[in-house]
Amino acid sequence: MKSLISLLLLLFFFCATSQVSKRTAAIIKPLEKTRLFYSSDDEEIKKVKELLFKETSTEELVYLAEKGQNVYIKATAIDVLAKKKEGGKILEVFKKNLYSKEKLTYRTGCLSDDYLLSIHIFESVSVGYNFSEKEKENLEKEMMAIVLNAKPINPELLEALTYDLPLDNDSYTKIRKLVIDTKSPILLVNLAKYKNPNDIELIKSFGKQAYPAIQEFPDPKFLPFIKENISDASDYHVMFALSRFCSEEAKEIVIKAIEIEKKQNKDKDCGNGCLSTIYQHTYMEKCTLYYPLLADLWLTDKIISFDILDHYEKTHTQKEAARFLLDGFLKPGEAEVIPFNTFEMDHIIDDISDDLTYDGNLRLVKLLERTQKISDEVYKKAVRSSLQYLGDLDLSRFISKLKDNESVLQNKDVLLERVRYNENAYGALTIMDGLKMLKDEKLFSDGAAIIVSRKAEFKKFPVWEENYRSFIKENNIKE
Repeated sequence: MKSLISLLLLLFFFCATSQVSKRTAAIIKPLEKTRLFYSSDDEEIKKVKELLFKETSTEELVYLAEKGQNVYIKATAIDVLAKKKEGGKILEVFKKNLYSKEKLTYRTGCLSDDYLLSIHIFESVSVGYNFSEKEKENLEKEMMAIVLNAKPINPELLEALTYDLPLDNDSYTKIRKLVIDTKSPILLVNLAKYKNPNDIELIKSFGKQAYPAIQEFPDPKFLPFIKENISDASDYHVMFALSRFCSEEAKEIVIKAIEIEKKQNKDKDCGNGCLSTIYQHTYMEKCTLYYPLLADLWLTDKIISFDILDHYEKTHTQKEAARFLLDGFLKPGEAEVIPFNTFEMDHIIDDISDDLTYDGNLRLVKLLERTQKISDEVYKKAVRSSLQYLGDLDLSRFISKLKDNESVLQNKDVLLERVRYNENAYGALTIMDGLKMLKDEKLFSDGAAIIVSRKAEFKKFPVWEENYRSFIKENNIKE
């Protein structure tokens, strides 16, 4: 039996390879064991593509694209056909793979994703510079026509191509019928792009899955629907949809959404940072009707963005802006400062690489610098408040980034109180790192005396006692 199976496999392999030359078979051999990933940056694959382009006939490439030993050989052959500008051949391969379940695992860096071979075929035309814009347009149009008119429809392929679906009137009826037949919330988003009032009830019938479609079609008639379901406000899609509206009616819903978010955050150990997401959702479309709501959150929850502060300064006097900042800074707790809206996709790449994205101390320092330009008096009070409420580990970092030891030293009482009354003695040692940076011998000496007075507390854990001993030795402290 085993011999028979081996013979059949041998015959299959012979039939498959007999359609290509020995040279082509040798070129694609490195791809035969490819199973885990496909990457356009892979040097081995690049070399295979270059050799296929130079040495393999179009007929052989078409054969490999249709009958290749694995999906990676097929995908590589398709890429080479695209490079040869064989649009007609690619179109034929696309037709034959319309219902293919084969998938590639595409990996870029540490991220990976699986996608259909048919999607790869489509993207071989739509991505890159192998075809002119006119050629791309015509080929994409033909491929989409094939997908839309297929019987039966391939829902997975159609959903994957939804953002490439045409928006012409001829396609509208087909897409609407497909939405009804497949109940696909992904296709619903495409239907919503037509912004046809006759589709409002159909969109609402999708319940929670309707929000991405509403985001594309923010008709005021959806507001009662959103209001009825505003308990879902923690869902990104709800707020993405709501942010697209800018009216007094929508403003009332935003107020309710923020209230719900606050209640849900009470049991979470994340402070005002939990409000950051809904805060940014609310102003992502720059509806100034919502800005006063967000400004109030500085006064109630000590959270502020530079965008909202900019608007506040433009619409208020300098004296009012100073009072506004002071009232927020005097509120207990750490300030949550938002440097930019992470949902504004135009500059997200620049933002995520910015130091402000990851450094809360730097964000606070930038806010204090803004405050100082408005009022030096408020700035000094804000520095004092910040020193009171910063976390133990943040204090020394804050002092180093503020670069204003003079203002910090005006609050020696606050610093010594923090050393004396810190919840645990171990944390008090990290505060001493900040005091040391100030280069005030008496202040450091007074702080060290407090540390010594708490000597017994360091015996609670071996690591605490070890750090205490190191501190005493390194700083020549007398016990």
